[in-house]
Amino acid sequence: MVGSIQLLGATVVVLAFVDIGRRWGGPYPPRLSPASDERREMLEIAALFLLSIGGIAYGILVYRDVVAFNPVVVPLGERGLTLVFVLGAVAAVIVPAALELGVRGRSIRDLGFRLPAEWRPALLLVGMGVALGMAPLAFGFPEPQSTFPLLLALYAPVFEEEFLYRGVIQSKLERVLPQERAWVAAGVLFGLSHVPNDFFGPFWLGSGGDPLVAVLRLAEQTASGLLYGLLYMKSRTLAAPIIAHYCSNKLAVVVSTVWG
Repeated sequence: MVGSIQLLGATVVVLAFVDIGRRWGGPYPPRLSPASDERREMLEIAALFLLSIGGIAYGILVYRDVVAFNPVVVPLGERGLTLVFVLGAVAAVIVPAALELGVRGRSIRDLGFRLPAEWRPALLLVGMGVALGMAPLAFGFPEPQSTFPLLLALYAPVFEEEFLYRGVIQSKLERVLPQERAWVAAGVLFGLSHVPNDFFGPFWLGSGGDPLVAVLRLAEQTASGLLYGLLYMKSRTLAAPIIAHYCSNKLAVVVSTVWG
């Protein structure tokens, strides 16, 4: 019950932040140049989304021991990079980057690798991420983690998700849709990308998960996607949603680890 109340409260707070971002996050910048072939752009968005969902679903099946095939693909010290990690990198970073930079001829600035076009929405988003990340400390300190998983979390899922859903998919949507529709659509897709994480557990035979918690978690993730997308569009820099996303996910754990 507490989990449901926390998730509902988090969703309401994030949606309130979205409203603040719309009102006081500054104006929208000029729209990105329209796509020369809108149908092809939309097909590419659909393909990237489905590729991402497939990689996530495979990782969840491996994690739940439904699929055992997860060999080390790239040897790296004692750990190595497994097939799940490599598939995630391919689906979220390598293929989208090759498509946009190589095939489409766009620049890294077009994908958000730049200083903020406007500092107000960037700082607003970072501040909101810090607030969301500190909120769990009101319920107690989470379990500390070692440095490696905390650093790894900055890349996967944070960088992977922000690069794919803000830098690539949202930018492509803006080339075929009005700006407000683009960030809303990208936020919804971001939320839907978490369906394997949220629902494979509650509805998997014998998992004992709570469907209500899964629905509320999905709602909170979708609201977060709307927030990141809105202020990414207004700031035009990936740095802001990456920092905000990481703080929202891990700041409480970082504080617990440092103070622990």
